Amino acid sequence: MLISTGMSLFLGSIQIIIGFAIASFLYFIFKHRTFLAQYKPFAGWANLITFFRLACLLCIAFFSASLSPILLFSFFSGIILLDVIDGYVARKLKQESDFGLFFDMESDALLVLLVSLVLYFGEWVNWWILIPGLLRYANVFLYFIFQLPPKKEPKRKFASYIAGFLFFALVIPFILPSNIYTPILFLATLLVIGSFSLSFYYYLKADPI
Repeated sequence: MLISTGMSLFLGSIQIIIGFAIASFLYFIFKHRTFLAQYKPFAGWANLITFFRLACLLCIAFFSASLSPILLFSFFSGIILLDVIDGYVARKLKQESDFGLFFDMESDALLVLLVSLVLYFGEWVNWWILIPGLLRYANVFLYFIFQLPPKKEPKRKFASYIAGFLFFALVIPFILPSNIYTPILFLATLLVIGSFSLSFYYYLKADPI
């Protein structure tokens, strides 16, 4: 994702990262097809909502340059609402799983990255908007490069609030003037950086799994 983002920025085209994301998620789903086949319907209702949310995200991002700001706000807000719904459905129907958790988390990360790129390419926000969009992938890359062992970290409720605030901050540029959304979005970026830093701190203190 980091490489495809670099290519998208270099060529000025969000379609490149969209193509790479489609290939990555299709491989991920194919790899877990046996597990997903255990559910009726296939993958279970919660994961199907996430599939639908992901498909909508990719389509909207692909056509983002031709959509009005109010449509972008409406569509991206709807996708965020679906994120809340799929979590509720998973708990209600007892369809929670490691696959669903990872799938939802990666879909959220892609949402942040693509909306950040839409804001950057549309010149709503300067280059720093790419920081929250790339943090998740940079974090994974860091763990991979240094071969850091898996550890069980404590759940941090405030991280969910920060994520919600970030989602809110990412969509308001489509409907509010820059003197209002810029400080809010900048604060959200600082909070996300702090959250990732704190997560790494807890990781260093945690015991290996």
